[in-house]
Amino acid sequence: MSAAPSPSGVSVAAWMTRAIAVFVLVFGVFQITRTFVDVRDRRRQINELTGSAILEKRAGDYPRAWIDLDQAVAVVEARDWFARLTGQLGSEAHDLRIAQENLAMAWLDNLPLAPSRAISEIIDHVSPVLTRGTTDAAGPRKADLVAHLGWISVLESREGPGADPEQQFRDALALDGANPYGHAYLGHWLLSKNAPIDQGESEFQQALASGRARDYVRTLELAALKNRGADARFVAVVTDMQEHGEAVDLRTRAELYDIYTRACGVRDDAAAMQLLAGAAPAADQAAAVQALLVDAPDVDPGRRSMSEACVATLLEAAGKRDGAVDTWRTVRKNAPPGDPNGLGRRADAALRRLAR
Repeated sequence: MSAAPSPSGVSVAAWMTRAIAVFVLVFGVFQITRTFVDVRDRRRQINELTGSAILEKRAGDYPRAWIDLDQAVAVVEARDWFARLTGQLGSEAHDLRIAQENLAMAWLDNLPLAPSRAISEIIDHVSPVLTRGTTDAAGPRKADLVAHLGWISVLESREGPGADPEQQFRDALALDGANPYGHAYLGHWLLSKNAPIDQGESEFQQALASGRARDYVRTLELAALKNRGADARFVAVVTDMQEHGEAVDLRTRAELYDIYTRACGVRDDAAAMQLLAGAAPAADQAAAVQALLVDAPDVDPGRRSMSEACVATLLEAAGKRDGAVDTWRTVRKNAPPGDPNGLGRRADAALRRLAR
């Protein structure tokens, strides 16, 4: 007959069981708390980095924004157990990849159009991100990415032969027939290859019709027309922009001034001015020049009288006799000392002509 367990033995076993249970409970609470703190700390780091990247992107500091997003991606990927277990991206990692792709496209959209070594370095950063994005994207989103990869091919073509940009742009348009980047990049590419102006402009008009990225489409359009020396088309585009309340930057205004003064300024070239006056309604052109080159608060005072002479010439071309007379009188009154361009003489001749 076996002996009954001693009271002290039962007490030790029960104590050990309770102690183990308490230890497991405490350890579990510790682990849960640690996980919660870790998740909270990760979320704080990601929020700080992505918040900084957003502000830097808005300020045009794309290199700094790129670094911050890279760091945010590294934080997520280092602790993303879901991705390691399933091979699928978690929601945080997916959102950050989208943010990287958007930043890559914005960076490309704001590159100077002139080639430089810095551009090659930027391409090395953004190209893999855009290529990676095309593997999961579809529809307009994929078309945006493919079109930007085509633009990278354009930039790289300045250094030597590579991928065919035109085919990439057409691939983008096959995905999204209204894609503004596909149309605008294709229009720029065609004009750079001496295609008929109307062919390139057709692409830009389709890009504008999409209703997206309008400012960027205009930037590419004006750059393409300037490179082709298509002064009349350039004037027509700026006139249309002013008429529809679109922003016209300082560089575009400076180029507009140069175009007009070559025709109705220093050279007083009647044939060139006639060509410009036929590019868009002369009265609309006069209003655009008045607003952009005469009345704008940041206009160089030394250029104002020359611009006023162009306004007067355009008003004459539009058959606006009274407006032309008033403007020529203003030109006569405001002719600069010494009048190196003979604006006073030209104003007198115009006033006599209009009086007849």
